[in-house]
Amino acid sequence: MLDYYQILGIARSAQLPEIKSAYKKLALRHHPDKNPDDPAAEEHFKKINEAYQILSDPYKKASYDLLINYNEQRKVHTPPPHGYSRAYKSSPEKSVYDRYGKYTWKTAPKYKTATPYRVDRQYFRNQAITLVAVFVISLVITGLFRLNNYLEEQEELRIQAQNTLAVAGAHKLFEEGKYRKAIQLITQLIRQQPIEHMFYEAKESMITGLSALASDKFRRHNFREAINDLEVLRDFQKPMRISTWEMLARSYYEIGEYKKAAHAYDYVLMRDEGNIELIMRIGDIYLEKLGMEEKAWDYYTEARYKFKELQNHSYGEAFELIVPLENFSEEYYQMFYKRGKLNISLKKYREAIHDFNWAVSIRPDYGEPYYLRAVCRSHTDNDQRACFDLKKAVELNYIPALSLQETLCN
Repeated sequence: MLDYYQILGIARSAQLPEIKSAYKKLALRHHPDKNPDDPAAEEHFKKINEAYQILSDPYKKASYDLLINYNEQRKVHTPPPHGYSRAYKSSPEKSVYDRYGKYTWKTAPKYKTATPYRVDRQYFRNQAITLVAVFVISLVITGLFRLNNYLEEQEELRIQAQNTLAVAGAHKLFEEGKYRKAIQLITQLIRQQPIEHMFYEAKESMITGLSALASDKFRRHNFREAINDLEVLRDFQKPMRISTWEMLARSYYEIGEYKKAAHAYDYVLMRDEGNIELIMRIGDIYLEKLGMEEKAWDYYTEARYKFKELQNHSYGEAFELIVPLENFSEEYYQMFYKRGKLNISLKKYREAIHDFNWAVSIRPDYGEPYYLRAVCRSHTDNDQRACFDLKKAVELNYIPALSLQETLCN
C-alpha cells in the first residue's frame, strides 16, 4: 500500500495548505516537460497526483487514514508465524489474577450491599448532553470541511480568472502584430505553471495562426514580411516543420541573403538527405552567389555520391551496363556538367574528365561536354583524344570548338 504522506514528504498531521504546497513543489520539479530525458519522471508525477487527489479530499483522506491505521494495528497484533515462536517471549502472566490481582474473602466487594446502578433522570440527562455534544461537534466538523472546500474553490476560481486575463493579454499582443512578445509571454506562463493546459492551447493557437499568416505573405511574394513571421516560428515552433524551413530559405534567397538561405536549406537537407536537387541547389548558391568554390565542390560531390548510391540500390553496382544512361533526367546531366566545370576552375582536370564522361553518356547529343572534356585532356597531355572530342563537338555544331581544334589538331 502506497504511503501518500511519504510521497509528498509531509507528516500525517499536515493540513490542506501544507499538502497543497508540497504538491505544487513536487509537481513543478517532476513534471515530464521539465524532465524529458528521465523516463521515471512521468511515473513519479502520476504518484504525486494520486497522493494529492486522496489527501486533499477530506473524506478520502479520512478513509485513507483509517485504512492505514488499520494496517499498522494489524501488523502490531498479528500472531507470530508458525515455526518462529522462539522469537517471541511468552508472557509471565498465567491468569487474569496475575495482571489485576486477586480478592480474598475479606477484601471482596459485597455485591448484596453495593450501590445499584439506577436509570434515572441524571442518566437520561447525561445521555442527552452526550448526544448534543456529538451532534454539535459533527456540525462543526462538517462546517469546517465545507468552509475549506469553499475557500479552495474560490482560490481556484481566482487563479483561473488570473490565467484567463493573462492569456487575453497575450492574444491582444498577437492581434496587434507583436507575435514574438505574445508567444514569449505565453512561454513564460508555461514555465511558471507547467500543468495549466490553457497556456499550451494558447501557444499552439498562436503558432498555427502565425504559420498561416507567414504562408499567405510568402504566396504573395512579400518575402521580407514573411521572414519576420518565419523567424518567430523558427524560435518557437518545436520541432520546426520542414515546410517552414523551405519558405524561410526561399525568402532569404529572394531578398539576397544567400548565406542565410544556404544555412536554412541545410536544415531541410537534414530531414531529406537523399534529395539530389536540393544538394545541387545549395551548391549553386555557394558557387554562383557566394563565390565559395570549395564549399560548392563539397555539395556537388555529395550529390554525385547520392546519385550513385541511389542507382546501386535500385539496379545494383553494374547499373551503368543495365540502364540506358541517356534515359536519365536533365537534372543528373546538370549535376555532372556543373561539377566538371567547377573541377576545371579548380584545375582538377582528371576529376573533370570523369564528370564529362558521365555528361556525354547522359546527353550524347550535346556538344559542350565534348568540348570541355577536350580542354581537360589537353591539360593532361592527351591531345589525340582531345582532338577526337573536338571533332565530335564540331559535328554537333558547338562553334567554340573550332578555334581550339585548329590550334590543337592541325
